[in-house]
Amino acid sequence: MVIGYYGMNQYWQSKMSTKGYEPCPATTLLFTRVTYSAWTLNPALCYDTDVKRIVLRGSSGESEQVEQMLQQRERQQEARRQFLQREEQLKQQRLQRAAESP
Repeated sequence: MVIGYYGMNQYWQSKMSTKGYEPCPATTLLFTRVTYSAWTLNPALCYDTDVKRIVLRGSSGESEQVEQMLQQRERQQEARRQFLQREEQLKQQRLQRAAESP
């Protein structure tokens, strides 16, 4: 049974690695789950406090919650970029008007 466990473990590690996933260090995510490991395409997520708050057991539901959180974060960042871009445009327009006025 132990040999089967290590054989399957090696098989899945190989599959994950070929798809570009990297394992999180043992001291980051799922450190209380001895037989579980977390894999990600973005290693920075292993240290993300929001991800750590969500991922406790390694369930698929937690993976979905992390994905939703990341999508929400991206939407917030995009809204912030658009706001800052609009503010910069307004600033440039004000500067132009000030330079054109006598």
